[in-house]
Amino acid sequence: MTTPGQLPPSPRQGDVLISTPSPLTGERELYTVVSADIYNTAGGPTVLLAEIETGTRYRASAYATETDYGVVLADRVIWLPIDMLGEYFGRLTDAQRTRVINQIVAVLRGH
Repeated sequence: MTTPGQLPPSPRQGDVLISTPSPLTGERELYTVVSADIYNTAGGPTVLLAEIETGTRYRASAYATETDYGVVLADRVIWLPIDMLGEYFGRLTDAQRTRVINQIVAVLRGH
């Protein structure tokens, strides 16, 4: 079991990660891992993440899922190198993870 502050050996889909502080602003960002576990454990150099908005600008919608960590935005996905992932912060529920993945697929397919 991974505790907050540790990065798991291979991030799993649904893990919530917190970035290292920005050198410019000192702010930290929350992301959730959305790439498939089979990809994440294959030893590739990157992981696909979705941004989590922690402010009050966004609410749950067809392309955003409300979680205990904030609102996961399905239209804000990025690839990050493994060594830039930051620290483990928590985990989405299975239902939240499934909803986020389905929303990302809908964004990519244009639905």
